[in-house]
Amino acid sequence: MKVEGLFPRTWRALRRRRGRPVLWLLPVGLIGVWAIWFLQARVTVYERSVQARLEVHREVYAVDAPVDGRVVGTRVELHRSVRAGDVLVELERDQEARHVAEAEAVLQGLGPQLDAARAELEAEQLALVEQKGQGAAGVEEARARLTDAEAVARRARKEAASFEQLWKRGVVSEMEWSRVRTELERSVAAEQAARASLSRVRSEGTMQSTDRRTRLAALRGEIARLESEERVARATLERLREELERRVVRAPAEGVLGETSSVRVGARLAAGAPIATVVAGGPVRVVAQFTPEALGRIRAGQPARMRLEGFSWTEFGMLEATVVAVASEVREGLVRVELSVDALPPGIPLEHGLPGTLDIVVGRATPMRLVLRTMGQGLEGPAQVPQPKGGS
Repeated sequence: MKVEGLFPRTWRALRRRRGRPVLWLLPVGLIGVWAIWFLQARVTVYERSVQARLEVHREVYAVDAPVDGRVVGTRVELHRSVRAGDVLVELERDQEARHVAEAEAVLQGLGPQLDAARAELEAEQLALVEQKGQGAAGVEEARARLTDAEAVARRARKEAASFEQLWKRGVVSEMEWSRVRTELERSVAAEQAARASLSRVRSEGTMQSTDRRTRLAALRGEIARLESEERVARATLERLREELERRVVRAPAEGVLGETSSVRVGARLAAGAPIATVVAGGPVRVVAQFTPEALGRIRAGQPARMRLEGFSWTEFGMLEATVVAVASEVREGLVRVELSVDALPPGIPLEHGLPGTLDIVVGRATPMRLVLRTMGQGLEGPAQVPQPKGGS
């Protein structure tokens, strides 16, 4: 049986449409492609902030006049950029400079005196050592002479004793006995002189040693006095230099001058009078607020992007940031998140409080998962979270 006989009308209709585009296949194909994308594609999931802004950490330093004085130079200008140590105001300091010069002269004069006293002390110490050696040699020499004199005196006494016996028996003459007694007296006198010489040498050595030790003590006292004066002079010089330096007002940090006072050359400033404030710029960060539902999805290390109000992102681009801290508590119904700025588009100024909208990358998921999550059905397991920048 032929098909044409069973369905003649349908067959004729198909034969009439043969060769025409099958338009009904196009929506079917689009639906298929959309279904594949809906089920298989993975899209980036962002968490958008309720509010966000740039914050520039700033420190303000007040610059006041440290002492009274008349202004001889000023470089105070509103909004002028300065570096730490730049001179802002110079006060009259001629008198202080003279005091510093005088203190320097005193200190320089003490140096040669100290050197001379130390050299003399060293010479006296060497002389004392040499004198001790000479004194010991002199004592030994005197002792040797005494020993010799004692030996001569002993021989003379023995000879005199023998001659005395012979003289009493009339063996020797009176003249011979007189000669022997004279020799005995001479030997005894020589012995006494040698003993006295030994005592004198010892006494002289002791006296000379005492004199040199007294001289050494005096020199040490002189050196101690000069060293004390040198320390006092050095401390005085440092104090005077500090006073001289205090008459030059310098910027305490790098920044911009703000709230400057009218400081003119010739004006007299009182101690503590305000001169200016230095506003020092610090690191830039992003502070954003999120709803409590984002508390479990935002973590440190996640990348983010920020569109700044007043700067079209198509023209200026978007700011890139990274989450560095997430508050663990909800305050006033919002969660505070802080981010570091990785890249700031050119042309955007670093202004404190510049607002914008922040989007944090919290994961990747399929469109179907996102639809189900939005509808409240959810799926088991959290969405895959990308690794933080620089993480392992």
